[in-house]
Amino acid sequence: MVKMIIGGDICATKRDESSFLEGDALRLFSDILPVIKAADLAIANLETPLINSPSPIKKSGAVFGNSPNILNAIKKSGINFLNLANNHILDHDIKGLQTTIEALKNQGFYSVGAGDSIDEASKPFTIQIKGKTISVLSYAENEFSIAENGKPGANPVNIIDFVTRIKDLKESSDFVLLLYHGGKENYMLPTPKQQKLCRFFIDQGVNMVVCQHSHTAGVYESYNSGNIYYGQGNFVFDAYPLKRDWLYKGFLIEVMLNDDNSTEIKLIPYVHNSFLNDEIGIRKMTLEESKPFMNTIDEAFQKMIQNPNYVQEEWLKLSKSLESTYFSILNGNGRLMRKLNEKFSWLKLIYKNDRKLALKNIVTCETHREIVETILEDK
Repeated sequence: MVKMIIGGDICATKRDESSFLEGDALRLFSDILPVIKAADLAIANLETPLINSPSPIKKSGAVFGNSPNILNAIKKSGINFLNLANNHILDHDIKGLQTTIEALKNQGFYSVGAGDSIDEASKPFTIQIKGKTISVLSYAENEFSIAENGKPGANPVNIIDFVTRIKDLKESSDFVLLLYHGGKENYMLPTPKQQKLCRFFIDQGVNMVVCQHSHTAGVYESYNSGNIYYGQGNFVFDAYPLKRDWLYKGFLIEVMLNDDNSTEIKLIPYVHNSFLNDEIGIRKMTLEESKPFMNTIDEAFQKMIQNPNYVQEEWLKLSKSLESTYFSILNGNGRLMRKLNEKFSWLKLIYKNDRKLALKNIVTCETHREIVETILEDK
């Protein structure tokens, strides 16, 4: 029997950085430590490049970067596998990716999902544990971090590459895990296209798909003999002083792979100590805390079963609520102007049907979108 643990995003912040650097795994992981240490393969997403000096790229969104020495605590926790296919791995350009990969090798970590070329980034990870062959594929949505021809970075979602690789992996592996870094941040449901893609992964032979990036615990579903998890929440990634409870709660996925290749899966909810008091690290939820937390996820799962259109209907509601924000982004407004437009919605007067149709054509037509992407490369 092989035991695997899968966790979400890890990134040191100002509040807990010293504990990472000092290797204080007990303070950071507390009663989660025995769970991790008991695993044969303990996986998490490294949501930050490991850098010796800053070399930030120009991008939209937050730029993260930590010292390679934060691995001191991660190593002591029992985590032995770090995913690199995410939207932050190139935050400090090629140099930052190179120091990250070097640091992981020096500390003896397994990794997947990024490399100095598209070929390296797309290579699956395969390991033999207790007579079982376990393979991991990792993909990230295109967001300032993707490897291209002749350019290092994270592994992009490439269906042709996936189909080619899964043919061999499903024949040679006892268990195939796919890590997908994408979806809507702060949203517990999949987007309609994300759900369709993840189900396609299962249809082709993947045993489990785990989505990360949403920073919130997401819904899950069993589909065609496989399992899909649409977000786990932040792992050790302290959001203090933000007071949004979903940023501080998540769950580990414990997978027991039996001798006959059947699986037993258990979710282990945890909470950040800084959510309720000014302390560092995470801990297991109490039974009183975990019941409402898991009930919310289970209720969404039941709605997905009862209503095949539930994901689409909720996505339409969310998209409609973000209309003013996205009009501001498309109009080139900064953060302040976007906030004002969210309140007063004056851009709705500008974006009449003809203008909306022109934008739709540019965004949805592959050729038009490629032209825009090429133009925006000159940034």
